Amino acid sequence: MTRPSRRSAFQRLCAAVGHAIVDYRMIAEGDRILVGLSGGEDSLALMHALTYLQRRAPVSFTIHAATVDMGFPGFDLATLSAYCQAQGWPHEVVSLPGEEILAEKNHARRPCGLCSRLRRGKLHGLAERLDCGTIALGQQLDDLAVSLLMSLFRGHGLKTMGPHVAADAGRKRLIRPLCYVPKAVVHDVALDMAFPTVKSCPYLPLLDAGGDRARLTRLLGDLDTQYPGVRQNILASLKHVETAHLLDRRWLQLPPQTVENDGGSERGSDADDFTE
Repeated sequence: MTRPSRRSAFQRLCAAVGHAIVDYRMIAEGDRILVGLSGGEDSLALMHALTYLQRRAPVSFTIHAATVDMGFPGFDLATLSAYCQAQGWPHEVVSLPGEEILAEKNHARRPCGLCSRLRRGKLHGLAERLDCGTIALGQQLDDLAVSLLMSLFRGHGLKTMGPHVAADAGRKRLIRPLCYVPKAVVHDVALDMAFPTVKSCPYLPLLDAGGDRARLTRLLGDLDTQYPGVRQNILASLKHVETAHLLDRRWLQLPPQTVENDGGSERGSDADDFTE
C-alpha cells in the first residue's frame, strides 16, 4: 500500500471514516463490501481508508473494488487497474456504452441522474455475483451538504444521501463511510498520496457551467466565507433534527383540543371549521 508523504490528512480521513462506521453501524463481522471505484479522488480515498481500517478493525470484513466503465473518451481504465493491482486490491470492471444510452434516452444535457442509476444498477448486479451484501459509495460531506440544498431548493423535502440505508428490498445495504469527511481533506490526501488521474467525464464543462450540483457547490463555498465551518454546521444540524419545529404534520405531538358547541357540550376542534 502506498504511504502518504504526510500523515496528517490521511489520519484525519481514517479517523472520520472510523467514527462514521461506528456511529451508523456500517460494518459488521463477516461483511463482504463492494466499493464503487470511479477513479476519482473520493473513491480512491475511500478504498485507502477502508484498507487501512481493515487491518485494525475489531471485526473481519472483505473489500472488493468495482469500476463501471461507461466508455467515455479519456477514461484511463488501464492506469486505474494497474494502480489497484499495485495496492493489492481485488478489482472488477463492468462496461456500459454510456454515451449511446444517454443519447438514446435524451439525457445528454442532464446526464448525472441517469448515469448514476446506470452505474448503481451495474454495481448491484456485481454485488450479487460476488456475494457482497454491502455496497460502499464515495460521497463525502460536501456531497451530502449539496444534496441537502438541492432537495431543499427543489421542494423535495429535508433530506440528503443517507450514511447507511437498505437497498434492493432490504437484501443489500448502501453505506457512505466518507459522510463526515470534507472534500478538502480528501483533496489533501489525494495530493499527499499522489493519486493517479484517471477519471474523465465529457459532460463536465457543461455541468460546471450550468449544472445544479456545480452551482450549489459554488454556493457552499461562498457560504463558507461568510459562515466559516458551514459544512460541519450542516453536518451537526443533520445529526440533530428537531421534528417538533418542522411543518411535517406526522410529527405533531399536541394534546386533543376541545371547544364548546352551541349546546354547551365539548367536542374536538375540526380543521374544516376554519376553512369552510
